[in-house]
Amino acid sequence: MNFVPAPMPDNESRRQEAVERLQIKGTDQHDVMIVYSEMAQELTGFAAVAATLFDADSQYSLASCNFPGKSGDKLMDRAQSICSYTILSNKPTLIPDTSSDHRTANHPAVLSGMCKSYAGFPIINKDNYALGSFCLVHPEKKELNSQQIILIQKLVARLAHQLDTQSEQREVTSNKIQNAINIFSEVAPGASLDDFKYFISLCSDKKVSSSLLQNLIDLDLCILKENNITLTQKGRETQQKMGLQTRILQKMKVEGDAADSMVNDMLSKLGEI
Repeated sequence: MNFVPAPMPDNESRRQEAVERLQIKGTDQHDVMIVYSEMAQELTGFAAVAATLFDADSQYSLASCNFPGKSGDKLMDRAQSICSYTILSNKPTLIPDTSSDHRTANHPAVLSGMCKSYAGFPIINKDNYALGSFCLVHPEKKELNSQQIILIQKLVARLAHQLDTQSEQREVTSNKIQNAINIFSEVAPGASLDDFKYFISLCSDKKVSSSLLQNLIDLDLCILKENNITLTQKGRETQQKMGLQTRILQKMKVEGDAADSMVNDMLSKLGEI
């Protein structure tokens, strides 16, 4: 008899939308998320721990200890995952003896002896959607005590809160950039994508070659004086309207490839200017 995957949750379409809104599926979250897996492993003594997300068809790793693959990788098809049972409930799925549980007894990892004990904790966001599973696996029969269960639940709740916070910050940053684009297009209707980038650089106190700034000079947004480029009164007023004061820019900072992707997506709208 083959392993039978869990049925889809009743709210599956909305759950998938919540996962997509995170915009982190398939990205490297190792440095941000690994601490949760390491702490769970230390607290419980389980051999392997992984924080994962589920889309419609696949299970993806956020960060893991002693699981194959790395952060951002697809771990397996959803239909092959024991964790597909974990996201059906807001309570932990605790299976201290996987060989005697009808849900897991025929799973290849159980039959091979890799997973004799399983503990899965749903990663539930602020809107009560199970985004994925925080799972613990051991090659021998092993049971969590009540205190360990409480501690792991708190740990997973903190992880879910971090995912929510990242998503909210990304949305705020995205809105700020979109607002800045709209204001710049009104002030400088003849500007290009490069002009917008150069203006942001000037607002961030970064050096830009004067040879690249002629359009901004013609638009009276900056001025070349004694070999120094400075914003004009109009430039400073535009900077303030766009919310690009240096202090605010620092708060808007988003790290890594996700930031580049997001900013490039927003800046692409300048093609309509």
